[in-house]
Amino acid sequence: MEILKTKGLEHSNLKGFLQFRTEYPDQTVVDDFHIVRKYDSQEDCEGNCYDWYEIDRHSRYTDKWTPAKEEIETGIADSQDAICILSEDVEIRLAEIEDALCEMSKEE
Repeated sequence: MEILKTKGLEHSNLKGFLQFRTEYPDQTVVDDFHIVRKYDSQEDCEGNCYDWYEIDRHSRYTDKWTPAKEEIETGIADSQDAICILSEDVEIRLAEIEDALCEMSKEE
């Protein structure tokens, strides 16, 4: 038996099939499950409400690709920028060499 615990300012009344999505900097975790029944409810001295549910058909999907994909895309964009800058530098250097060769041929 799997148990889900909720905490809030009010008691919850979850039913049916649910999905919780939790975003982290390096991944997204998605939990799908079915509420079988409410197991217990309590409150603490600070007014927090706790509810426990029996759940089944629980599955978890972890997406680590999306953050990695964003890093890869950023790296590709940075590389493309660097290649453009290098290409511009090469063109400038080639123009300088051409000018120097023209000057040398004029001196002869």
